Amino acid sequence: LNDDDIKEILALSKDESIGQRVFNSIAPSIYGHDNIKRAIGLSLFSGVPKNPGKKHKVRGDINILLCGDPGTAKSQFLKYVTKVAHRPVFTTGQGASAVGLTAY
Repeated sequence: LNDDDIKEILALSKDESIGQRVFNSIAPSIYGHDNIKRAIGLSLFSGVPKNPGKKHKVRGDINILLCGDPGTAKSQFLKYVTKVAHRPVFTTGQGASAVGLTAY
């Protein structure tokens, strides 16, 4: 990151509507579906790992399951995320197996 990038990030961090700006920037070609865009935005920033009682670790990853009628842009949302996420796993019901998803 150069100095201009850092200045822009600091300016964005002070914007009170940064969350809404992030949500609106997700798949802008798809109209509506605000709850799905919010869930995707939150998952991109991930959660917080926890270690309750110092017994076991709980990962902070946020997973999303999209279910719905045909033609409701589910695949388009997932394809968008695979372009912007740092470690995406795109799968469908036909291409998923328990070993294939957990062995990543």
